[in-house]
Amino acid sequence: MAYPAQVEWRKERLVEVLRREGGFRELPPVEAVPMEDPWGYRSKMEFSFGQDGDRVTLGLHERASFRRIVDIVSCPIAPPAVSDLLLAIKQAVNQFQLTAYNPKIHQGFWRYAVIRASLKTGGLMLLLVTNEGSREPLDALARELPRAVPQLASFWWGVSARVSDVAQPERLMHLAGSEVLEDGVGKIRFEVRPTNFVQPNLLLTGQIYEAIREAAALTGQEAVYDLYCGTGLIALILAERARAVVGVESEAENVASASRNAALNGITNVSFLGGKVEDLLRGRSLFKAGPRPSLIVVDPPRAGLHKEVYGPLLQAAAPRILYLSCNPVSLARDLKVLRERDSSLQVEKVTLFDFFPHTAHLEVLVSLRRG
Repeated sequence: MAYPAQVEWRKERLVEVLRREGGFRELPPVEAVPMEDPWGYRSKMEFSFGQDGDRVTLGLHERASFRRIVDIVSCPIAPPAVSDLLLAIKQAVNQFQLTAYNPKIHQGFWRYAVIRASLKTGGLMLLLVTNEGSREPLDALARELPRAVPQLASFWWGVSARVSDVAQPERLMHLAGSEVLEDGVGKIRFEVRPTNFVQPNLLLTGQIYEAIREAAALTGQEAVYDLYCGTGLIALILAERARAVVGVESEAENVASASRNAALNGITNVSFLGGKVEDLLRGRSLFKAGPRPSLIVVDPPRAGLHKEVYGPLLQAAAPRILYLSCNPVSLARDLKVLRERDSSLQVEKVTLFDFFPHTAHLEVLVSLRRG
């Protein structure tokens, strides 16, 4: 499908889902923000190792398949250097007498290669995740891969003996280069560590964050809460025009990175709290302990808001709520619940950001205002 047609298809799908799952009879016009170039946009890729006879392969899961890995030689939605590193890894691991992990029998060594690319520097970070085993082959790769791909600026080894098929290591070891990958969005500089969550399309992220800042319409007197804040980028961008910003994030490493990013940018009116949003909001305890919210930003995972978040979120009575979502179905469900429980909430604007060209996925920003 030609790229302009893709954007229109995703826009129609979004409207359909909001009407079907969210019960919307009327919606404000949905604006779609496309990519200028729909290729080479993805700054993080997770590849899986597979086995083809005696050869270790590296690629992506076949759709709807738990075991089958499609061996690939390039990834056109990622920067070209990612494909260069992909090929170098594949060539390097095949010099060892080690097989790829087999999820059916839970044996084998090589599991995942997670590659991140910096928009600002062009550098790469590699996290190789393996089963338990010797460090010797990883040390050899730490010497070889930077020579083969000079853009490789950071190399980590992760070990996971988990049965579940997720690239989340139980132990991390830094092997070569810098411990962090430096990047930036707009005026905000930030550092990425191997398991941090950062939006995977930084080329369009700046436009999303600028849209959030415009929709927030801050004057410098407001208290802002950024729920599910990740490494704190939205909080840091809003801090320039806010009196105070409080970020909430469940992953301890993201909280630590958010605090480091605040210090890196010299921002002092932001604080970050670790814990699940539903736990910190229970009984409105977060809003009672801190300043009364003028704006609440939510950027939840694909599952959407936890059911225990609805009540405290509405009881806080913030004049404005901004909801950033990567899943239109959970977004529509949450909007339906919020509007049914508080009829004063009005959907002011819906913007589709075409974060994931050539896929069925999309990113949506919804601005809610109390009427």
